[in-house]
Amino acid sequence: MKTCKECGAKWSDNDNFCGKCSTKLSEVCNCWVKGKPYNCKQKVCPGYRLRIIEANQDQTSF
Repeated sequence: MKTCKECGAKWSDNDNFCGKCSTKLSEVCNCWVKGKPYNCKQKVCPGYRLRIIEANQDQTSF
């Protein structure tokens, strides 16, 4: 069982984000967008915005 650091709500070990306040519960999530364990480095789940975030990072990394 995981406990949210922000609001104290309790969640199963399979949960990635707090359903009450959206805080990320683990550094590496079972990312449903990527379909694998992944650390998006976001505080709340970006959902499909992850693809936009990553595209912007790729453009600024060269």
